[in-house]
Amino acid sequence: MAVKAPWTIEQYQTLVMMIAKGVTSLEVNGEKVTYRSLDEMMRLERRMARDLGLVATPRRQYPAFRKG
Repeated sequence: MAVKAPWTIEQYQTLVMMIAKGVTSLEVNGEKVTYRSLDEMMRLERRMARDLGLVATPRRQYPAFRKG
């Protein structure tokens, strides 16, 4: 069973637009959100993308050796 991400695609898209504009605070539906820095926003963007399944999870590959 897949775990539901704590955010939506719309929230992710809003965050990406804020990063593109360089905006660190936003008010939506009367709720104001202020981030400490652009770096914090970019870390959250990467986490949201991963949790929403927008980024492929890297797979580990181990070398295999055969004699002969």
